[in-house]
Amino acid sequence: MAFDSKTRAAGTCTQCGSVFAVRRSDGGAVEPIGVRRCSCGGSSFDVLESEPADPCAASD
Repeated sequence: MAFDSKTRAAGTCTQCGSVFAVRRSDGGAVEPIGVRRCSCGGSSFDVLESEPADPCAASD
């Protein structure tokens, strides 16, 4: 029996755009952490993708 690993990320409700902490499984399922549904009633979430920060970039 193989176990599906999960990764934590930031995600948004696909209905209203509210941001949540989510878990993404290797199979692609995204579920919010700590709640079952968004306050709008939505139950579908997308992971926010981001670029890794460049530690060498100059900040002025």
